[in-house]
Amino acid sequence: MHDMGGSPLGDVQGALQHRPQKHIKGIAVLAVAALGIAVAGCGAGHQTPSAGATVTITISPHATPAASPQAESATANERMLVDGLAASIPVIPARVIAGPLMRAYAWFQHAYGAALGAAGQPESSGTVTPITGGFKTCYPATGSNGPSCEDFTQFTPNQAGQVTGMAVHGQPVAGRIATAPPATSDGLTIGGVVAYRLTGQNVVVVAFKLTDSSYRPRNTSPSLLASLNGASDDVSQDALPAFLAPGDNLYAAAGFDVTQFTGLFCLQPNDGFGEHLPCTTLKKV
Repeated sequence: MHDMGGSPLGDVQGALQHRPQKHIKGIAVLAVAALGIAVAGCGAGHQTPSAGATVTITISPHATPAASPQAESATANERMLVDGLAASIPVIPARVIAGPLMRAYAWFQHAYGAALGAAGQPESSGTVTPITGGFKTCYPATGSNGPSCEDFTQFTPNQAGQVTGMAVHGQPVAGRIATAPPATSDGLTIGGVVAYRLTGQNVVVVAFKLTDSSYRPRNTSPSLLASLNGASDDVSQDALPAFLAPGDNLYAAAGFDVTQFTGLFCLQPNDGFGEHLPCTTLKKV
């Protein structure tokens, strides 16, 4: 899964002001011309080096500090995280992330990818390449959409090397995620509700797990609508089920052309009357 937006790679600033020095590893052999060298204060028992004498100087190689186990673990976890995000339906190993923020982000990406697949709009899988400070994922063109890329940088690890925060397109995930408790009404239950404000767009997507125990929609394509703080969903951003029947258990998502990602989220019948089905309140993580 990926957001749409620009790449925020920072510039590398500064230049060295001094001349470069060469480091020599191992043994250096210096020829010293000793003709005419007089050593003041030397007695008759001291010898003057003869011409062309060779003096051998041992220079110890500079040791390169080894990366700490924590740093190596963090780098490996960052790569596994981005590899997981590049999948059509993202699956991120639980051991590579920690904290409520990244767990909510990982769940959103998985639920949104699964919802798009269930709605017949599957995302393509992307390729991952290292960049300065992180990784870049790129996706091929699909339909009317051209190829796209996004950057993942500014990773924040804990002491165990697990990722607890990061930035997408230079914008921190922190401050863009909200979660809500499950809710049930009229035979429908919504759970795992997560809202995410996409980077580079004034769009909020709410992804969730939908369970139908007894609800029978009046209309189809889609069988449900949604609202966020009273704003209607943007059907071009939706991944709501076209058909729904008792026994269905699936992922779904609704998109909104807004910037506020907290507040009251509700499902509604697609019948034009606007009555509410399950509602739940999203709170910032």
